[in-house]
Amino acid sequence: MHILIVPSWYPEDSSDVSGVFFRDQALALFKYGHKVGVIAPILKSLRGVLKSNNQKRSPLFENDEGIPTYRLHKYAALPRVPFGNYWIFRYAAKRLLKQYVTENGVPDVIHAHSVIYAGIVAEEMGRQMGVPVVITEHSSNFARKLFSPWQLKMAERSYAKAGACIAVSPELGRLISAQMPLAKISWNWIPNVVADRFNKKTTSTCIRGGIRFLNLSLMTKNKGLGDLLCAFKKIADSDVSAELWLGGDGPSRSQLEKQAEDLGLKDRVTFLGMVSPDKVPDLFEQVNIMVISSHYETFGVVAAEALMAGVPVVATRCGGPECIIQKDDGILVSVSDPVDLCRGMLAVAKNIEDFSSNDISQRAYSRFSGEVIAQELTNIYDDLFRANSKLDMK
Repeated sequence: MHILIVPSWYPEDSSDVSGVFFRDQALALFKYGHKVGVIAPILKSLRGVLKSNNQKRSPLFENDEGIPTYRLHKYAALPRVPFGNYWIFRYAAKRLLKQYVTENGVPDVIHAHSVIYAGIVAEEMGRQMGVPVVITEHSSNFARKLFSPWQLKMAERSYAKAGACIAVSPELGRLISAQMPLAKISWNWIPNVVADRFNKKTTSTCIRGGIRFLNLSLMTKNKGLGDLLCAFKKIADSDVSAELWLGGDGPSRSQLEKQAEDLGLKDRVTFLGMVSPDKVPDLFEQVNIMVISSHYETFGVVAAEALMAGVPVVATRCGGPECIIQKDDGILVSVSDPVDLCRGMLAVAKNIEDFSSNDISQRAYSRFSGEVIAQELTNIYDDLFRANSKLDMK
């Protein structure tokens, strides 16, 4: 089957972590046997546009491990104007679609990732071409109430008209349905893909010299890293020999570095900076426990990646991890509660030998591997394709 992926954001190259799980899913579908293509409008800030070279202002083509991928960088010039950036995204998507269809043919199914704006534009394109559309929702902006009324209205209409709607966690589907009851959305739950590069290779999570905790995230207030530092301070003052690695970057980094210094943790906390996707599996080999301290996550793919690598996880009950972490995978704790977070981290650290790395990895593979997710998606595509074929015959 020919699947065209239309993401709301997408990696600009192999080192870019933005939307890497969209690319992982596209690769999983391709390896499963589908013909897969990607068109990716990339809206950039003015600073981002000025950093881009002239070539990036025209459509860029890349054969990404067998997947024809088309990108077009545009300046997100109208953030305060209703419909402004939507029209810019729509223009770029239409331009890419024309080139894609000319060179690759009309797809059997269009699969959009996140309704704003890819889902809205994909639903329109599918309707015009007579191609069924699937929308998978990932965005935390629904929970954070960051979308404007006109965006929500367009999203509601697109969900209602899509052939199938997928949420990456049950909680996200429930939250959106509560905000859009008139759409009567029938949600499928299919988690994000965890790429094969995370398959466990070692036989133990024991690291010599004590316990090493890891957090990988964009350093923003929502990730709860201030809570994590407070929790780790209590651990540092306990009888557990431990250190904390923080991977990632973002607007809160300088504040977090100062907090770590003020707490007397400068020698126990390491700021790794941005970690490229291909380096993350090696990083998991060097730690004992993954910690997710977020205030809200639609899914929390890094938790699933850690489990696939055989690393137990301590995570807040922030929306996504509840559907990821099962018994014997780790511990769930309260949101915005450093005391409870410390309790969970200590519980796993003091009982690290009770967590079977191989069992954790095997359970995660059976739920999040590319082959498993591709099969679930294929079932949805097949149903839509058959239904669409019957309509064409009438």
